[in-house]
Amino acid sequence: MKKAFRVFVVVIVLSFALATAISAYAATLMRETKGRPVVKFIKSENERPYLIKTYADGSACQEDFTIITFADLHLDGKTEIPGDSTALTVMENAIKHQNPDLVVLCGDIVLGPYAKRAARALAELFEKHNQYWGYVLGNHDAESEIGLKRAEIVSYFSEYEHCVISSAPDISGEGNCIVNLKNAQGKVIQSLVFIDSGNYLDPDICAEYGFEYKEGYDFIKYDQIEWYKSEMYDIAEQNGGMPDSVMFMHIPLKEYRMAYNQAKQNDTVIFGKRREPECDSHYNTGMFDAILEVDSTKAVICGHDHVNDYCVEYMGVKLLYSLSVAYNSYFLREYLLYVSAYNLSGQAEFNDGYTLLSIDKKGELQIIPRYFQENPSLFEGLTQEQRNALYLDQTLPKSE
Repeated sequence: MKKAFRVFVVVIVLSFALATAISAYAATLMRETKGRPVVKFIKSENERPYLIKTYADGSACQEDFTIITFADLHLDGKTEIPGDSTALTVMENAIKHQNPDLVVLCGDIVLGPYAKRAARALAELFEKHNQYWGYVLGNHDAESEIGLKRAEIVSYFSEYEHCVISSAPDISGEGNCIVNLKNAQGKVIQSLVFIDSGNYLDPDICAEYGFEYKEGYDFIKYDQIEWYKSEMYDIAEQNGGMPDSVMFMHIPLKEYRMAYNQAKQNDTVIFGKRREPECDSHYNTGMFDAILEVDSTKAVICGHDHVNDYCVEYMGVKLLYSLSVAYNSYFLREYLLYVSAYNLSGQAEFNDGYTLLSIDKKGELQIIPRYFQENPSLFEGLTQEQRNALYLDQTLPKSE
């Protein structure tokens, strides 16, 4: 019986490998005859913005949409220290290596009095590569009294051709929007939902919601939740059925904590670890309940807690952290080398990198963490000063 089962497993694995090889070969043939895939961002007054992928000759493309996410850049526009330039260099290397259709930044992007300088450097990087990009704002964005405000960040970024984010009018927050992914037949195969999870609790807002004011992180507002529900039901009606969706935000939902505890207990963590407590809001306004009600969103991706990189499934929804490039705040690799290594009995685990989302022609989603530690070539181009700041020579695997 065991032998038969082993044979069955081998057959399944070989069949999958063969199917993957055939698919890759077919894609190569298509590119040779039709040209490389081209992604276009379409925005008009008559419909929601969307991305569509075709071959260069305009014919239907069956290849996956690819999205990569980064979290917690904390770019501050200070050119005299290596933080900004380090993060931008490794991000550029990742873009050239992965060639994604879209890059999403999961909050805490540009901050401080020189935020506009940082925003310009970031946006120009994407424009240099004709790279479509989106983002959600974090609690540190617009934190400085003399830097860019939240609405100003959204307005400034929207001036760039390849930025896909706009702001839904008349609801709380900035940069709330939905961008659809369409196939060549014009059908929505996946919706990308961008939600502003706010910054910090405010006494007046807490009073309006009947919450006791405490210092802490913000919550998603009721009108944002109703907007999400209304938009997704409308998309379903126009599309002939509810598409799956991915939701991006910065501050994790309250359910992250419960989900990880449960997955850890049941040994069902998909990947990654909790290395610090979830810094969620004191208050739960029901975003996850709305997700369950609408039954569209199958993955929620956040930032905020820089050394957490886990992915767990909770009530049919994947809750995960984007990998981080937090070189300007936690001094990420230094933190993990000296703090986590101590707590983990000398075993440092470096979780800087990006998270890859792959969406096939049917809208099926795969989520894959891409750790820089596993591909040291993504650190190429850094100066010795930058390498020293990241402790690369001490932490990267030695080449044989």
